[in-house]
Amino acid sequence: MSKDAILDQVFPIRAKAVLALRAAGKADAETFQALAAEAKDLAAAFGRAPAAKRWDAFASALEIVRLLIEWEQASLTAAIDPDRFLRTARLQMKRLRSGASGETFADKLIEALSVIDDEFDFARIGPLRQSLAVIPLPVAIYADPEPKLPAWAHERVGADKEKAPDLTVAFVEFTINGTTAERIQALRPRENHDLDIAVRVSRWPEAATALVLSPISIEPPSSYDLPSFRFARPSGDPPYLLKQRGRMILHAPQNLKARPFEFIYTAEFQPTSTEKPVSIAGQRTLRLDGSAPDRQAYTGYRDIDTKLIALRDQLRLEPLIPEADLEELLTVLIPLANLMGQSVQDNKFPAVISEAEFQRRAREWLRQQPTIGSQLEEQAYSTGGRTDLSFRGIRIELKSEPAKKLLPDDCKKYVSQAASYAVGTNRRVAVLCVLDCSPKKQSPFPMEDGLAVHVIDTGTSPVYIVTLLIQGNLARPSDLSR
Repeated sequence: MSKDAILDQVFPIRAKAVLALRAAGKADAETFQALAAEAKDLAAAFGRAPAAKRWDAFASALEIVRLLIEWEQASLTAAIDPDRFLRTARLQMKRLRSGASGETFADKLIEALSVIDDEFDFARIGPLRQSLAVIPLPVAIYADPEPKLPAWAHERVGADKEKAPDLTVAFVEFTINGTTAERIQALRPRENHDLDIAVRVSRWPEAATALVLSPISIEPPSSYDLPSFRFARPSGDPPYLLKQRGRMILHAPQNLKARPFEFIYTAEFQPTSTEKPVSIAGQRTLRLDGSAPDRQAYTGYRDIDTKLIALRDQLRLEPLIPEADLEELLTVLIPLANLMGQSVQDNKFPAVISEAEFQRRAREWLRQQPTIGSQLEEQAYSTGGRTDLSFRGIRIELKSEPAKKLLPDDCKKYVSQAASYAVGTNRRVAVLCVLDCSPKKQSPFPMEDGLAVHVIDTGTSPVYIVTLLIQGNLARPSDLSR
């Protein structure tokens, strides 16, 4: 058989992928991540052969399945913004469509995966996997590598040895304290944490005795300790899946507005190989957030601080929100969230007040903050109307409800006005602060539940409205027992 035959590499991966797609019970996102990486490697190994496009499309389909599984798991565990996985899966679909170029197998994959373009729920992930598993994939036997040099060129360069396969180190997974690391991983500072790493190595250089993975960062070295990982030459045939555990620590908590710590792991064979550089694949970046509301207060209310951190992390994942706008938004949210806590703790608004009076008190409270002061505007023009308050272009809309008790979701009826003001100021974010000063006959809900983000679909791209529901005119606790 020709030396370009690679059936022994192809068939086992195809079989594993079909079994994983058809497997019943809990899906394993890590399995599909590893299979997608192997399928990508096979696409490269086929070179110019038509099978390369089929395997590249199959790798994309496996990656989309992985993202859908991550979406379900993140939703069930109340992770921050689980829908980011579904959005990424849909972006992968666009890439798959653009590169399909009429290939029959790829077209069938796209047809099966197109269900995620519409309303999609967790119950449809299983049937989608089954439909992908039954699509026939012609298993090509031969690769079509780059053309060989003519005989005279071999003599000229002395290239009588067969070219070695690409040397690739693929980062498969980071696990922190037993849980797969999030895109931005919250990490309590001044505590030791377990960091597990898994990498896939396509082959081992003949002269190399060890593979070393080391973190690099622009962060001050005194602010963290992250482990390096050293793997000795493994036994058996490539590719190799290597795993190891280390310890890490962040030495200080972060300010609410500070960017996450960011680290990139590098891979190097020792002693340094004379071969071409190592190709690095996969996600090798760790982004760690050391915010600690129990050790560093922001609003003075622990649970509100925790919710504020989660809200900040959610908005950081949105690529359309500039970092400067998020920082100014947080500057406004901290005192308003504190006011939300005060209103429950001290019944700060004990009677019905008008919207104008609420605006006066909110303006007075915000102007007292040294970080805001004179930069707070009132009645600024936007989209042909007047906004209540504004801080560096971040619009703050205020409402007062005198008659009907509100719940956090009831704020949705006001968000379109705030979104209009945001768009008119060329911003993607705005604040809506609603005072419920209606008479109460029930106990208040937890104060942190009044803080939320509502996404407004403008028809082309989203606008994000942060809502704060302030509870006023509370019943006396003793009255509730009568």
